[in-house]
Amino acid sequence: MNSNLLQNRHSTASKEEFQKAWDNAGFVLEALWKTLVDWQEENNKVRKDDFDCPNHYARLAYQAGYIKALSDVIGLLPDSAKP
Repeated sequence: MNSNLLQNRHSTASKEEFQKAWDNAGFVLEALWKTLVDWQEENNKVRKDDFDCPNHYARLAYQAGYIKALSDVIGLLPDSAKP
């Protein structure tokens, strides 16, 4: 589990309680995991249209940043959310 998640848990939950609840949330979070992976795959393609403007490097950099952000969020999800 990510230490940032533990630091930002609700003040009334202990670390152990929060971690147990997070791990058990996989059933509900599986839909989110699938959606994020789909978005990542959709945006991980370089198309001919990506080079139709002079600032195509900026477009590709933006695309790479978006994919990285999705990867970071996917990494926060519990293993039980991954089918």
